[in-house]
Amino acid sequence: MKAPTFVLVHGAWHGGWCWAPVAERLEALGHRCLAPTLRGLAHRSGELTPAICADTHVDDVADLVEALDLRDVVLALHSYAGLLGPALLARLRSRLIRIAWIEAVVPGAGQCMLDMVLPEAAERYRRLAREAGGGWRLPPPDPDQFGLDPDLASEVGARLTPHPFRSFAEPVKAPAGDVLAFPGSYLVADDRPQQPYAHHVALARRAGWPVAASPGGHLLMLTRPQAVTDFLLSPTISRGAA
Repeated sequence: MKAPTFVLVHGAWHGGWCWAPVAERLEALGHRCLAPTLRGLAHRSGELTPAICADTHVDDVADLVEALDLRDVVLALHSYAGLLGPALLARLRSRLIRIAWIEAVVPGAGQCMLDMVLPEAAERYRRLAREAGGGWRLPPPDPDQFGLDPDLASEVGARLTPHPFRSFAEPVKAPAGDVLAFPGSYLVADDRPQQPYAHHVALARRAGWPVAASPGGHLLMLTRPQAVTDFLLSPTISRGAA
């Protein structure tokens, strides 16, 4: 098999920019690497409308992979992007060799993002969308919640943009593949006071995926880019206990 191509998909409020430190490392090792920005976010914020849903974002990623005829792809999903995983597998199965989940949700059938976050977080998101987003936009969170150093928090905060609330409130409707029966690996941050991804780590373990852990908080691609690069290149890595 030739060297894999990496497609790196960001989470809510972010854009392809957050993968730059990882992409630079992968490309320096000779890998092709793409980090698309989902519709309505980052430099595509002018495209944000009430119509954007999670299926829109599935199309964004799948259309790119198909248009470029990418093969031997490692698909990396961070946080919210995990919601897209089953539909991306159904559409791109023959092109993928593995899905790498990084602090990402692993959805069950019919689940939306609000079903998979902590109940208090789901209620906070509903309130923010209602009170500060016109009912359809989800304002960015305070970057301090990511546990970043002050300089990085300032940089990240300046780049976060509102996220389409519909993509949180509705499940993906496109056909879904069984991600738990497909090769995968999972990376979790092990230095958070409350571990909101414990359920998803447990799913990964039951599926037999290699599970790795690293300190660095939720935005590991920015705080620990070398650990994320190592994880993507070595699915059997076990960096600490998750």
